[in-house]
Amino acid sequence: MPESVPKIALVGNPNSGKSSLFNHLTGLNQKIGNFPGVTVEKKTGYCFLTPTKKAQIIDLPGTYSMYPNSKDEQIVFDILVNQNNPLHPDIVVVIADASNFKRNLLLFTQIHDLGVPSVLVLNMMDLAEKTGFAINHTRLSEILGVPVIPMRARTGKGIVTLKEALATPIKAPEIPIFDVKLYAAEAVARVKEHFKVNTDYRAYQILQQFRINSALSPSEKEWLEQVSEEYTFQSHEMRRIETMARYQKINEYVEQSISESTNLLPKRWTYRLDRIFTHRIWGYGIFFLILMVMFQAIFAWATIPMDFIDNLFSVISSSLQEVLPSGVLVDLLTEGIIPGIGGIVI
Repeated sequence: MPESVPKIALVGNPNSGKSSLFNHLTGLNQKIGNFPGVTVEKKTGYCFLTPTKKAQIIDLPGTYSMYPNSKDEQIVFDILVNQNNPLHPDIVVVIADASNFKRNLLLFTQIHDLGVPSVLVLNMMDLAEKTGFAINHTRLSEILGVPVIPMRARTGKGIVTLKEALATPIKAPEIPIFDVKLYAAEAVARVKEHFKVNTDYRAYQILQQFRINSALSPSEKEWLEQVSEEYTFQSHEMRRIETMARYQKINEYVEQSISESTNLLPKRWTYRLDRIFTHRIWGYGIFFLILMVMFQAIFAWATIPMDFIDNLFSVISSSLQEVLPSGVLVDLLTEGIIPGIGGIVI
């Protein structure tokens, strides 16, 4: 493949719409196989961003973060973190489910800090609007410093805008969302210099997950183990700190770019009931009224059907005793099984 053809990776949470976007971009120009060494499906294809500019599209497995918990997620980590990987992309398109914006944005913030030129696609915008939330994608683009494209991948709406954004030179992010230097500056600096990587977060990921990094040799893993011990690098504690710091930033992005629109809220009867039952004053009265009705239903009103069921099974038991000949089996049926069933029904 000519070097002039850029590699564009599609990354996102499972069920975020990656496959639909991949199909719209590549059409019939697709190739399906397995990633080297694992039986995980690999889909690649080509599309023309402009009449003269061609790009290779790589549909990576779904993942929730850069910390893999399965072989599928391990592949995403290997390709994005290891710059020498043959499938390492020139551009990453992160597809986020707009109706679950906060959860999906975690992965984007991690890819952003790797320093790879990226585009954020807000898919399923129609579902987000139905819940009454309006996402200001222009404002979000200004905050994140990357192109943000609203889209409906199933119908293909937004594909043209995405191609235009991908055909335009995209700068790699310079300011990290999570600054690892605040927590492990010396250790990250050692790794960054040793492996000649371009960002602090990439070096941090190499140090954080060197034990599962298939691109590292045994000697490199041993060196990283020594660095980790020398600087008392606690990987689990750092992951906790990172996750909390990222969600704190994500909450800021949400406050600045998302607004709730009462005009967009669907006029369904469930929302009308919610406004009544969760009222700050009447809600308590309705709550106690429901409890009183339940109490009355169980201990007062229920006696009518209970007595009816009891009498019905008594009649059945007496009728069988009169019809059937006396014996142990008849006694078991009329004095044990039938009254037992009646008790269960009551």
